Amino acid sequence: MKFNPIKKEIYSDNGQLIKKLNCPYKIKWENLELTNTGARRCENCDHMILDTELLTENEIIKLVKDNPYTCLKIGLNQQNVKIISNGILEQK
Repeated sequence: MKFNPIKKEIYSDNGQLIKKLNCPYKIKWENLELTNTGARRCENCDHMILDTELLTENEIIKLVKDNPYTCLKIGLNQQNVKIISNGILEQK
């Protein structure tokens, strides 16, 4: 999986756009309400936010396909994410 933090876009390894992240609230992960499923809930929009760190690319694609409004947390140091900028893979 590839992530462009400037454009806030997630791509599959073959370059297909999975999702463009867009959160108007920009609340820190630590400030979101913890749920019993391990996800977090935003009190402003009442959406669940899923941490993608332990998910596979296929799991994320399925989640977004099943619910395009799924909110995702992506960390820049995740092992399952390659950071890109303008289509170029950046070194970690």
